[in-house]
Amino acid sequence: MNIKSTNWALFALLAGTSLLMPVHVNAESRDMQHGGRGDAQNAERHSQPRVERQRSPRVERHVPTRVERQNQPRVGRQQPSRVERQVPARVERQNQPRVERQRPPRVERQRLPRTERQSLPRVERRSYDRRSAGIAAHRQHVEVRRSFYIGLPLRYDRSRHYYRVPRNRYFRGIHVYRLYGYRYPGFGFFYSDNDAFRWLALTALTLSIVDHLDEHQQRLHEQALIRATSGDIGDVSYWRDGRSFGSVTVTDIWIGNRGRECREIEQRITTGGRTETSFRTVCEKRGGVWKVMPD
Repeated sequence: MNIKSTNWALFALLAGTSLLMPVHVNAESRDMQHGGRGDAQNAERHSQPRVERQRSPRVERHVPTRVERQNQPRVGRQQPSRVERQVPARVERQNQPRVERQRPPRVERQRLPRTERQSLPRVERRSYDRRSAGIAAHRQHVEVRRSFYIGLPLRYDRSRHYYRVPRNRYFRGIHVYRLYGYRYPGFGFFYSDNDAFRWLALTALTLSIVDHLDEHQQRLHEQALIRATSGDIGDVSYWRDGRSFGSVTVTDIWIGNRGRECREIEQRITTGGRTETSFRTVCEKRGGVWKVMPD
């Protein structure tokens, strides 16, 4: 038993020596490669004593109780001190001289010299016969009379446009005075006052014989008056309906003192074997409105 145990001990010793040799050789070879610094560093590290880190003692925070918080004075946020604006006294303000604001000098606008308005020369009121009296026969103007037939409109809705209006009234500052005949709005084939406002004043040209005409015949004669305001001298606008007929002729045209156009018209109406004729003057005013001039 002693021999076996001795052998096992030797075997174990040899095995441990074989296992430790490579580690020792490797450590020595590593130290040789680093130039022998390993021994010096290990010696210094093992030679220094270990210093224990001293912890600072924990300071317990004192939390004030509710009573202590109530007794403590309340510290508010300190606001910056306000700089008081020095307002002068009332007496001082009154004694101070008032500084007037200086206005820039006014530039006078240069006015242009006023030009006198040249009045238009008045055209003498002369008919074609009087104009041609002092001219040679071969240079005289031959008046050509043109005739225009006034017929009924293609479409007429009486129920929509017809209603009675006063004989004497005003529309847009225009005096509408229809003494005879039917009372209805508009004039001629213009069935509303808004459409016929330019010729509403011509209702004063109504003749007493119009009482013997019906509404269609009366509107035909008024349409002939409207046609005469745009025709030339000698133009005749005529109409015929049954046994009644009439005509409106432009006898003269001239320019008035204010540069407005004026016309002399002749109107003739025949019905029931009775004929009535009149001559009146109409002038165009501002806005194209025609007005009957007094006799």
